[in-house]
Amino acid sequence: MDAVKIKCSKCGAIISRIPDVGNPWLDAGIVSYSTLQYRTNRKYWEKWFPAELVCESLPGQFRNWFYAMLAMSTIMEGKPPFKVCFGYGLVLGEDGREMHKSWGNAIDFDEAAETMGADVMRWMYCTRRPETNLPFGYTRANEIRRRFLIPLWNIYSFFTTYANLDKWTPKNMIEYDSLSLLDRWILSKLNILIKYVTERLDDFDPYNAAVAIERFVEELSTWYVRRSRRRFWKSEKDEDKNAAYTTLYTCLTTLAKILAPFIPFTSEEIYQNLVRSVDPKAPESVHHNAWPKPDEKAIDEELIADMDLAIKVCGLGRSARSRSGIKLRQPLSSVTVIADKKVLSRIERLRDLIMDELNVKDIRLSTEKEEVLRYLIKPRPQILGRKYGRLLPKIQEAIERMEVKDLADSLNNGKSVTLRIEGKSIELLPEDVEVLTLPKEGYSVAEEDEILVAVDVRVTEDLRKEGFARDIVRRIQNQRKEAGFKIADWIETYYEAGPELSTVFEEYREYIANETLSREIRKSKPPKNAYVATYRIGGETLTVGVVKAKD
Repeated sequence: MDAVKIKCSKCGAIISRIPDVGNPWLDAGIVSYSTLQYRTNRKYWEKWFPAELVCESLPGQFRNWFYAMLAMSTIMEGKPPFKVCFGYGLVLGEDGREMHKSWGNAIDFDEAAETMGADVMRWMYCTRRPETNLPFGYTRANEIRRRFLIPLWNIYSFFTTYANLDKWTPKNMIEYDSLSLLDRWILSKLNILIKYVTERLDDFDPYNAAVAIERFVEELSTWYVRRSRRRFWKSEKDEDKNAAYTTLYTCLTTLAKILAPFIPFTSEEIYQNLVRSVDPKAPESVHHNAWPKPDEKAIDEELIADMDLAIKVCGLGRSARSRSGIKLRQPLSSVTVIADKKVLSRIERLRDLIMDELNVKDIRLSTEKEEVLRYLIKPRPQILGRKYGRLLPKIQEAIERMEVKDLADSLNNGKSVTLRIEGKSIELLPEDVEVLTLPKEGYSVAEEDEILVAVDVRVTEDLRKEGFARDIVRRIQNQRKEAGFKIADWIETYYEAGPELSTVFEEYREYIANETLSREIRKSKPPKNAYVATYRIGGETLTVGVVKAKD
């Protein structure tokens, strides 16, 4: 460039490049002074200096802009030019390489915003640790949508569907004292979430804030809404139903405000429908609302601990059922929980919830594992045979005659046991045998952290019929959806079945009718306009036809 000479357009003199030119980032580094009237209006400069936040990609800026600003300000004023400096990794292609059109891994912003949605993109950024690079693409976007946005929207859709059917509005909200333990639990979680997200955002930490929100939405969906679903099907004047509406409405409207900085468009849609549509005097936008404040009185740490314990017990119970191959829809007679007295006293508080979740008629609490477990002592022939040779069969016989529990306790505690065989003293060591713990006949067990849950898996004839009735309900409910009926539509149900399923229909007619909104249940061939499906249940063929009932 220095070989190219240019004449000045005014004076005709030859122009040359100034020999000393610094990196342009040095000029950017003085921006804290050059654009804030440092030399001409010191009062104005003091108002804006230092900056609250500087945010840029770490790999490209920490040695350039970040360092240049810090070095310049150290020289000029002896203090940092920013209060917080937030650096983050690079956005790469989904294949982990830098984006290049020639490589085919580049995605334009407009294309991404149109295809995956701006809120999906924002949540993708927020839920990635900022110090790591982000592989950006549609596969990850679909995962984000499936993991968080869809569950959140499903909760919102569930609420609006039933609230519209019941014409429920926030005017019907009830006081905290009338809420159930399940309601109070999720509101405790909500207020803890408000506190935590506020602290994280105050500390410029969107990642941990977003992760906490995601965890709360999962608990709201998989535990609160799932456990409360039937409460929304009750009669309109039921107080427990109103409590469920009050709680879920509070969670959704508060979530909309918390999520506003993260996913502004989704939160605005939820806010407009849940708040503005019923209260025109409310702030015009979710973004005009004050930031939520936690209600300390609504936080019940003891209840949270108890519910966490109940969730754990239910998880073990489901695991025990799964091991036996019995589906959760099949009612069972009882579940036994074995733990220490302190744990059992906490479980007692939520026994009805546990019974309902595990679909059992009763729950028994005990500290004694022997109620559901049995011990089996198996000699190790390779060890005892080498020690005592021909006496091995006699040793086996002696072990079988002993009290199994006492023997198992001694050996499990590392103690030896003395046997008398043919006038000789035989010392039985813990390593000489294998002590097996097995569930008693009719039980399936699961154990973790000193909590053992045993499910009685013996299915009586009555339980079997009730299980068939629940299976029938599930099939008819799915059939309603496939037929295109609305949730509130009443139907007429026609069926053809073998003798056992016909008996189930007769004995559980009222239950099946209430669960499926069937005004009539008839044992006859379905009419021509019916939506018909055929199933195989309990070894019998069942044909069901459904039609919309006349108003």
